[in-house]
Amino acid sequence: MDLPIPTHLQQYFIPIGDKNSEYEVTGTIQCSCGSEKFQIWESDECHIIKGVCNQCGQEILLFDAGKHGWNGFVCNDDFVDRTLPFRRYNCPKCNRDIYSITIYISSQGKEDFLEECVSNDNSFSIDDWIDGFEWIEISLSCGECDFIEKDWVSFETM
Repeated sequence: MDLPIPTHLQQYFIPIGDKNSEYEVTGTIQCSCGSEKFQIWESDECHIIKGVCNQCGQEILLFDAGKHGWNGFVCNDDFVDRTLPFRRYNCPKCNRDIYSITIYISSQGKEDFLEECVSNDNSFSIDDWIDGFEWIEISLSCGECDFIEKDWVSFETM
């Protein structure tokens, strides 16, 4: 089954649950070193979000509104202010900064991408449909106190 896991997340995204399909997928983020614990850094009011592995220090770009999703990838609508600094996100309950990350992605599917993009613009291929997703939600679970920040980020990307 084809899942709408964007190219930039494929090597880190581990699908969970039994409701995943061409139209939606939920998964956790796992570093290439095997760790699932990250510091979360955001910039420009969460328009850019990255995780930094607590074990090996690898940075993983989780979302960039100017590059990812329908508006960023398909429309090249890059409104993000890249001059702003990144800020580390701390747990609102215990003030610690190590999290497990769950991401939900919604897509209109391959057929819609084929009709709207591939048939009208030869710069796209059908394989690009996974990068033109319509919605992303990022939920965080604190590694210290188990506080869950469900839908910490929820963006419509269309």
